[in-house]
Order: sequence, then structure tokens, then C-alpha cells
Amino acid sequence: MSTTPRTIVIGDLHGCYDEALDLLDKLAATSSDRVIFAGDLVDRGPKRRECIDLARKHECILGNHEEKHLRIRNRPESAVIPDHLETRRILTASDYDYFESMPKFLRLPEFNAVVVHAGVLPGRPVESLSPSILLHAQCIKPPETKTCWPSKAPPDWTFWTNHWKGPERVIFGHTVLDSPLLAEWAVGIDTGAVHGGTLTAVVLPDWKLVSVPARKSYWGPKGSGIALYPVMNGVNCYS
Repeated sequence: MSTTPRTIVIGDLHGCYDEALDLLDKLAATSSDRVIFAGDLVDRGPKRRECIDLARKHECILGNHEEKHLRIRNRPESAVIPDHLETRRILTASDYDYFESMPKFLRLPEFNAVVVHAGVLPGRPVESLSPSILLHAQCIKPPETKTCWPSKAPPDWTFWTNHWKGPERVIFGHTVLDSPLLAEWAVGIDTGAVHGGTLTAVVLPDWKLVSVPARKSYWGPKGSGIALYPVMNGVNCYS
């Protein structure tokens, strides 16, 4: 087996700690490998504390769920939904500091790639993008600089992967896919582990996709309450 250090980027955990260990075990990850989590460590799944502790041992970018907890940390409990209250009760002051320290993207120049939680806008350097795009991007209509959920988007708004043509290949999570997306300029790796799908990693430099099945559905059936984007032959169907 090759001993060349790898960069392993793993999709949204949402408390799926056991699956994360299954995936790292399947990958035979070692201390020489660089492991990056694509955000959304918490909410929905069963082992949120463990996911935070695991990510602290590696690298993680900010997900919209971490950002949400930063925004609602001082809200009264009556104004917070039960699932987020469950997360709040395991968070420490150190965890909030950790969330605040998370980068909103990570460049991987050796692979001409960048890791973001959700997406990007075409023709714009990643550094110039607002947190709302980096943490929430789905359907867009350039040159508009906002994003819409597919269920709320006008018919002529399409998923951002249809517009992005580089110069970097974007690795992203956030949007739950029924299988990983491996396209020329975009790699989608949130395959809905917390919804009973799979937990997926992309392994560089070979751009190999590796997945493990969820042990169960922790948050309703796969796709329940969220947008589910079919992927066929490596091309996002919303094109």
C-alpha cells in the first residue's frame, strides 16, 4: 500500500461519529494524511460532542450549522428549536471559540482545488464571496449575488455547479446528493449520512470517492425535510 500522504475531505457529519470512524477505517487513514471536514459537524445526529472532538484533531471549515449556533447562542431557549437546543446543551465556551476560528474555505493549491461548505459564484474569487454564499449557495442566476433553495427558486435559477467554470475545482458539502458529484469543476460529497444515506470522502491526489453506509437514519428518511439533488453520470441534474 502506498505511503504517500493524502488529503481526505469528508462531507457533512451531523453527529454521525460512528460513520466517520467507519470511513477513516475504510480509508486506512494515518497520521500522515491530512483530514478536512466540510462543516456541519452538529445537529440532527446522535454524537455531536464526539464529532466536534474528532474535527478538532484534524481540520474543519465553517458550516451553516456551526454559524447558526454562533448566531443563536444568546437567544432564550423558547426561541430555539428542540434539535438546536440539544446541540446547545453540549457546547462549551471553547466550542464557540472553535467555531469562530473555523475558516470559511480552505485552498488546496497543490490540487488546484478549494473546499467550501456550500458553494461559490462564477467569475468571483472565493475571498470576495459573502458568508451567505459560502455557507448556503444552491440555486443562482448570475449576475445576481444571492442564492435560493431549489424549492423556492424561480424556474430560470439553476444549481451553482452549472455556472462555475474554475479556475479551481470546488469541493463542497451542504447539499444532500443521492450519490457523490464528480464533475470537472465541482465535487459534491454530502450524501446524507444523517438521513440514512452514506458518508463520503474525496481522496486526493487521485480524486477517489469513498463512501460508507449510515448505520441508520437519524433524521427522518433520506431527503426528508431537505432538498435532494439527483446526480446521474457525474452531472448535476439541475442543469
